[in-house]
Amino acid sequence: METSTTVPDASGAHDASGAFSALAGAMRSELKRHCYRMMGGVQDAEDCVQETLLRGWREFASLRDGAAGRPWLYSIATRVCLDALRTRRRRQTLFGPSLDEVEPGTQPWVEPWPGGVPPSGPERGQNIRLAFVSLLHGLPPRARAVLLLHDGVGMTAAEAAAALGISVAAARSALQRARTALPLQDVVATDDAPVEAYVDAWNAGNVGALIGLLHRDIVLTMPPWHRTFTCRDEVARFMTAVWPRYDGFRAVAVVANGQPAAAVYARRGDAPYLPHSLHVLAGSGQVGEVVLYAPPLGASLFAAFGLPPTG
Repeated sequence: METSTTVPDASGAHDASGAFSALAGAMRSELKRHCYRMMGGVQDAEDCVQETLLRGWREFASLRDGAAGRPWLYSIATRVCLDALRTRRRRQTLFGPSLDEVEPGTQPWVEPWPGGVPPSGPERGQNIRLAFVSLLHGLPPRARAVLLLHDGVGMTAAEAAAALGISVAAARSALQRARTALPLQDVVATDDAPVEAYVDAWNAGNVGALIGLLHRDIVLTMPPWHRTFTCRDEVARFMTAVWPRYDGFRAVAVVANGQPAAAVYARRGDAPYLPHSLHVLAGSGQVGEVVLYAPPLGASLFAAFGLPPTG
């Protein structure tokens, strides 16, 4: 569970505004990670944190025990996320999915999280690896919420039930369903994919060197497009066909979801190098998996990673 945050005791504070500001400031980063796990998008997570803090400020006077501030804010954040997810589903039902939304019946994908994660153990509730968060989004929202509150925040099943306004039996059932779908051994992994060599190959325009870094059974997916390549030969044919469409690449190594990643700029003709795609790597020794956020989605993610608009 998240344990790095020390929550101020607001119970004896004379200044409610100052006490809430201290609580919110101490918890903001971990709340955003929690909302990201719930929502699957960085901007969605930020929006939910903002709404959480607004609701929290309005309700802060009702908090009698300052030591309860941390689970109290997590409860609000989780309900905010569930409300946002319900609104998203209603919008899709009324108008259909937009170009940047998942089509019904397809495997869900999530946006990458900029940077690493705080030191932690392998608990499901605080894992932020891309593959895990993607699996998490295969769960119903309530099961996802119960798992994160129980395994991430440290609530009991009864406390999670109270936070969500459901019965204890329903919370226990949701928790069991989530744990069955996400066994612990599947969420622990170590990556040492050769990101520097991967970046060098893009910068050199050397598709052969790039292909040489890939495991023969590599899996490459390309959100937002529903296209999957399942071996090195398939990836080689695709890259060999696509690279000549551009007149150069510039790539930089970054970290996404605590994993090695590369941000790739591309240009045509004498135009500037512009954001093109973000690649999140996994594997040991070789690149065994790439989640390649393709245009137009990939370029839209650069700002969240603090990357400049031109390469």
